[in-house]
Amino acid sequence: MRPLLITVGSRGDVQPYLALALGLRAAGHRPLLAAPRRFAPLAAAHGVEFAPLNDEMLGLQDTVRGQGVRAAITAAITAARSVKPMLRRMLDDQAALTAEPADVVIYHPKSLGGPSIAEKLGVPALPGLLVPLYLPTAAFPSPILPFRVPRGLNRASWRISGAVEAPYRGTVRGWRADKLGLRGTPRPVTALVEAGDVLHAWSPHLLPAPADWPAAARPTGFWSLPTGGWTPPERLARFLDDGDPPVYVGFGSSAGGDPGTLTATVLEAVRLTGRRAVLSTGWGALRPEGEPDGVLVIEEAPHEWLFPRVAVAVHHGGIGTVAAALRAGVPQVVRPFLGDQPFWAGRLHRLGVAPAPVTGRLTPGRLAAAIEAAIPLAPAAGAGAARVTAEDGVATAIARITS
Repeated sequence: MRPLLITVGSRGDVQPYLALALGLRAAGHRPLLAAPRRFAPLAAAHGVEFAPLNDEMLGLQDTVRGQGVRAAITAAITAARSVKPMLRRMLDDQAALTAEPADVVIYHPKSLGGPSIAEKLGVPALPGLLVPLYLPTAAFPSPILPFRVPRGLNRASWRISGAVEAPYRGTVRGWRADKLGLRGTPRPVTALVEAGDVLHAWSPHLLPAPADWPAAARPTGFWSLPTGGWTPPERLARFLDDGDPPVYVGFGSSAGGDPGTLTATVLEAVRLTGRRAVLSTGWGALRPEGEPDGVLVIEEAPHEWLFPRVAVAVHHGGIGTVAAALRAGVPQVVRPFLGDQPFWAGRLHRLGVAPAPVTGRLTPGRLAAAIEAAIPLAPAAGAGAARVTAEDGVATAIARITS
């Protein structure tokens, strides 16, 4: 089988698809992974065949990395003027994928072009969702809803997912006609998912399928890369060996204000706990000017390697980080900022592996108290890790793809 996997976005959107590609290859198939061109080295490191897609949107994010709120506002204005041309160039790169046959297209909805590529090739299209987005349920509201609703409106809240696609339908329609020779607007992802054509790539331990979902929508488990093969820098290895397991703090590209203020708050919270810490600057959410005693600053390290070596993981609640911490069996403290992050923060709290999310005004005292409240949750986190690591999300997904 020749599966075509299409994903766009940050590393958190690409790495699960890379894991799926590795599993497909190990099962004897010939997957092609199409993703932003900056991830070509990552795919090459794992020996996965790769097709680069335009990554100007990620480049725009890079220009404001660590520059705070004013730069973010400027970038948002710039993006509003140029996002459709950027999307068109990314879609044009996807159109080139139709030059070769494929047997199935598995796509991230952010790619926008996945259903049309499958239509042009005459093969099935399967959305691979890292978060629940398109299948309504009465059990909980849409995870991307920015406000709470009464329980009776849970199912209605899922209409927001269709609205997310609306601004780009004209761009997609024009691209389909120009590059693929297809007429009309593609079938909405919502319709595809409601028909049962979906792969939900998260752990059922974290979020089981609600009773009003069809059996085909049951989550597969996380799509995770194999662990091992990474050697830490000497200073990181030495820091970890020199004392008790530290607190990890990293917020990826999420930030609720000036990175300097957020960093000062984090450092003071760590000082109040009396614990050591590893701070990951990521995409600039944290920007420390130095390293106080007992604190090590890194740009990044594989969560799969680092998290089993820390006492608590403090993060923003992105599903990739959530998954890595669950597998590591480490208690979590979540400071959600946007999107689906508050949803996952609430799920972790209900599982008993994290204290209540740190929402509202972030102060050193509140963050320090949350870290201390997380420490006793280690046994629950360890028990949850045993369940999550027993799942094989990639194998389950492959079974559904090939059935």
